[in-house]
Amino acid sequence: MIQTLLNYSGLDLEVLNDIELVEKDQSLLMYENVTVLWAAAAINNFKIVQLLVKHGARVNHKTKTNSTAFRCACWNGNIDMARYLHENGADVRIAKIQNETNLLTSVYNEDLQVTTYLVDELGCDVNESMDDGRSPLYIAVDRGSLELVQFLLNYGARNSQANYDNMSPLLLAAEKRRIDLTDLISPQCSLLEQIEAQELLGSAFACGEHGTCNLEKSFKYFHRALELRFQHNLPKALRLSTVEVLDNRQECQTIDELEELRLSDDHMYTEALLVRERLLGPTNAKYYRSLRFRGATLADNIQHHQGICFWLYELNSRRQHSLLIDIEDLRQWASMFSDMLRNSLSIPIVSWQTIIKVIVEELEHNTKDFDYNLHTLLFLITIVSQMLSKSIISYDDRKLFYRHIHSIVQCQWLNTGSMNTARAAHTTSVLLNGEVLVTGGLNYTSPLNSAELYDTSTGIWATTDSMNDARAEHTT
Repeated sequence: MIQTLLNYSGLDLEVLNDIELVEKDQSLLMYENVTVLWAAAAINNFKIVQLLVKHGARVNHKTKTNSTAFRCACWNGNIDMARYLHENGADVRIAKIQNETNLLTSVYNEDLQVTTYLVDELGCDVNESMDDGRSPLYIAVDRGSLELVQFLLNYGARNSQANYDNMSPLLLAAEKRRIDLTDLISPQCSLLEQIEAQELLGSAFACGEHGTCNLEKSFKYFHRALELRFQHNLPKALRLSTVEVLDNRQECQTIDELEELRLSDDHMYTEALLVRERLLGPTNAKYYRSLRFRGATLADNIQHHQGICFWLYELNSRRQHSLLIDIEDLRQWASMFSDMLRNSLSIPIVSWQTIIKVIVEELEHNTKDFDYNLHTLLFLITIVSQMLSKSIISYDDRKLFYRHIHSIVQCQWLNTGSMNTARAAHTTSVLLNGEVLVTGGLNYTSPLNSAELYDTSTGIWATTDSMNDARAEHTT
């Protein structure tokens, strides 16, 4: 049929189309400004690609994202199609937006055959990076491919730092606890880079979010790094100031100091966090994940106040560096507080004061997640109001809480998302017995249909449909 159409109908092969394709994970993805040649390459149909090229289809047509038929061949691992397109004029150096080269694509797919073809036969640059600094070597490490890392190093790949997360391939390997990759890349790097990789390995083995915590291995790599620093007179750059949440500590500078740390697991965890802050930097997502994991671990061990300190430090650091705040991280505060309520523990005023303030700021600026954040705010208010009813909160803290509620009531939020009646002057109020209501309009209140609220007395999520009827002009 396609052959017939091409022979007799005089079709325009350069008509642009928008199509949806099923991805490897079975999701649908829209592609814009594609030609029939690109579509044929995308679905990996070599025969149709050959037919279209023979009938004059433009080989180097670029889609909206700068993708080409040659790129599709590389993505699908079809080296015969890639060779055919190259022989018929395909420009192999056309990169997708953000300079995502064909080589990066083959490395991402862990396709050694296509990678070898691109580098060995076509001479693609193994050090050409994306706009965010991620190189083929970085991607190979991220994908965990020992074969590709070795191949790229053999062709002169460098250990260059990525703007993406301020990490080099060597540090990324250490962060992933990939000792084999770390040992493979290290000989290509400076002595200081090798030392820092040992330090990051030590910190990774101390951090539970990477898997089972292994303080023996952590000590081993910290010890090895300190020995190298001492032998070559390369002292660490210490913090300009200390912070209370990290016990006002500085990193170890000597073996003797490290030996003392070995006597305390908590001190080893603190050392790991100090190392991560120095090497990953104060804007790295992996560093913040470590802080949150440490706080959660402490809370799981009924050390909620210490856990809150880590979460507050993480949250305030994000705000200080103007980093995005994850809505799930905000929601987890409700879980932390409800757990404290069940254990009859007081919630430090600075914690709920800070988190409520942050959520209100998010409600004012983050319209995309408005509903989700509003529910989080309601959860938090419910929990604190339960504490009011149990007289866990002091009189002064009660007054401060009421002032917060009053300021929230003054907010005028308008949202057209999934909330069933987003009104001007959409506000929140609280009853002293812990029931939460949503006020709509100016002089009346109404329940928020099907909005989930957490009942801390029973440990279940209840809907506002089960709350008492809303009262006109309810105030606190």
